[in-house]
Amino acid sequence: MNSAIHPATTPTTTPAPAASSGSGSATRSRLLDAAAKVFLVQGFTAASMDLVRQEAGVSNGSLYHHFPTKAQLADALYAHILRDFHAALLPPIRGRAVQAEKGVKGLIRAYIQWVLQNPQSARLLHELRRSAEISNGPNEGSGPDKAERDAVNADAFGALTAWMAQRVEAGEMRAMPFHVWMALVFSPALSLTQRWVSQPTPAVAPKVRAALEHAAWMAVAP
Repeated sequence: MNSAIHPATTPTTTPAPAASSGSGSATRSRLLDAAAKVFLVQGFTAASMDLVRQEAGVSNGSLYHHFPTKAQLADALYAHILRDFHAALLPPIRGRAVQAEKGVKGLIRAYIQWVLQNPQSARLLHELRRSAEISNGPNEGSGPDKAERDAVNADAFGALTAWMAQRVEAGEMRAMPFHVWMALVFSPALSLTQRWVSQPTPAVAPKVRAALEHAAWMAVAP
C-alpha cells in the first residue's frame, strides 16, 4: 500500500501538538463515519473518495492527508469495526481455564449477539472482506492502515490460538490446524450473517442459535 502522505492543499501555520492531535483524531473519526455510510449505500467498488469527502464535510487536503487511497480508507474502517467486533467476541474465552465446550458455544453466542446489535457494521465487514480491491491492488500491499488491520487480527487470532492449545492439551478438544478450527466453528454462522442483517429487524430464533452453538462444538469436540 502506498504510504505517501499528501500535504494539505492550503498552507497553514504549525499548530500546537495537542491541538493538532485532537483535531486530526476528530477529522479521522468523521471520515471513517462518512466512509461507513457511503460504502453501505454505494458498495466499496462504486463508492468514490469525493462522496466520502462530501459526506464528512472536509477538504480534499484533509481527506488525502489521512487516507491517500480508497483502499487505505477501507483498511482503516475495517480495522475500526474489527476491533469492536473482537472486543465483543473474545470475552467467553477470557479468564481462568474456560472449558472447551463452554468457550466454543460462548463464541458463537457472542458472534450472533454482536451481529444482531450491529447489523450495519456486520454488513460492512462482509462488504469490505469481499472486496478484492482492499489492500490488494498495485502498490497496496503495505501501509499504516493495513498494518493496523493486520495487528487487530493478530491479537484476536493469538488469543484464540492460545486458548485452543490449552483446551487441546487438557484433552477437551481435538487437535487440528487453526484455520480448520476457525472454519468448523464459525463458517455456519458466517454463511447466515448476510441473511440475518438483510432483515428489517435482524433476529435469530433461539432454536437456531442453539443449533449453531451445538454444531460448532460437535465439529471440534474430542
